Amino acid sequence: MISKIQEETLKKLINIALILILIAIYIFYRKVDFGEVRWDNKNVHYVKAKVLEVLEEDLSKKYNYLNVGSQKLKVKILEGKEAGEEKIIDNTLFNTSSILAKKGTRIILLIDSPEGVEPYYTVYNYDRSIVIAIYIALFILLLYAVGKKNGLKSALALIISIYIIALYMLPSIYIGRPIILVTLVTILLASIYSAVIIFGYSLIGLVNIISIFISFIIVAVLSYLVSITAHLTGFVDPNAEGLFYIVEKTGMQLQYLFFAGITISTYGAAKDVSVSISSALLEIKTLNKKLGANDLFKSGMNIGKDIIATMVDTLIFAFIGSSLTTVLSLMSYGVQFNQLISSNFFSMELANGLIATSVVVMMVPISAYISSIVYNIEDKSRVRKFFTR
Repeated sequence: MISKIQEETLKKLINIALILILIAIYIFYRKVDFGEVRWDNKNVHYVKAKVLEVLEEDLSKKYNYLNVGSQKLKVKILEGKEAGEEKIIDNTLFNTSSILAKKGTRIILLIDSPEGVEPYYTVYNYDRSIVIAIYIALFILLLYAVGKKNGLKSALALIISIYIIALYMLPSIYIGRPIILVTLVTILLASIYSAVIIFGYSLIGLVNIISIFISFIIVAVLSYLVSITAHLTGFVDPNAEGLFYIVEKTGMQLQYLFFAGITISTYGAAKDVSVSISSALLEIKTLNKKLGANDLFKSGMNIGKDIIATMVDTLIFAFIGSSLTTVLSLMSYGVQFNQLISSNFFSMELANGLIATSVVVMMVPISAYISSIVYNIEDKSRVRKFFTR
């Protein structure tokens, strides 16, 4: 039998291993050779600047809200080699890039400085870094105000998940690693860190790790079947055209991006359903320890019916909302029904919505079944002693 001291030592070793994995991911990212970029931007720099004065402007309103025209601005560069210098620049406002500057406006300045030519300065966009930082801080404060300690834990789990995606998953996909394997490893790691941070070494955390990993193996199968039967791959995505260059250079498996995209977009909702089911069933089991696996599974299915009713709407409308601009653009071209229903765009969005929703639905029986098994492990067993309630 494992003693209490041995259990605590094992947990500490696992915590150390999890920290070392994060360090290893960072080292991996630093060593990744992304190869040649599609555009040589060594002479182009984006720096923060502040508008000191609007010297001239010739503006008009378009569509009752959009400013178009031109401005002459006096700006002060805030960083880089030219930090502290003041420049007089022209700012042209278009339909698709209407950056209206006023005194005190913080902007991002594009500096194009080819060899042997005077640098050219262009207003790229508003400097949103401070505003974004404030919004993130307010979001974390909201999590703390409502969830207290658990709110901060959830924020940390989210940050680590983004860290794994940004520093491991995306670079691995970029350099041609097997997308399906990389995606599943990403989901497994994110699930483990999330469970350990939020729930500790508890039965709920164990249930969630197992349930989510099983569900995304099912996603892999569904994605493969849909991609084969509906002739959908990463190549039909309009944004994928620019990735052909990368495919030629690194061997990136563009045809499997369909699966990776669905997996990442569904992960949060799947975890939400898994936690809801496993948490409710643990409470039921705690109140009535005589409940067997079958009764616990039936209770989970009953609870899951109400969750499914709301989550289906959430996912489908989320996909519709993200595609609203494209749908309106298609309407402006007078797209016909048969043309729309068989278009790459519609097929991709429909497949995304249906697979993502199917995963959430399947999480109910999966989580209920895993919970019914795990929560009925004998209290004297090694597994039960290691994982607390």
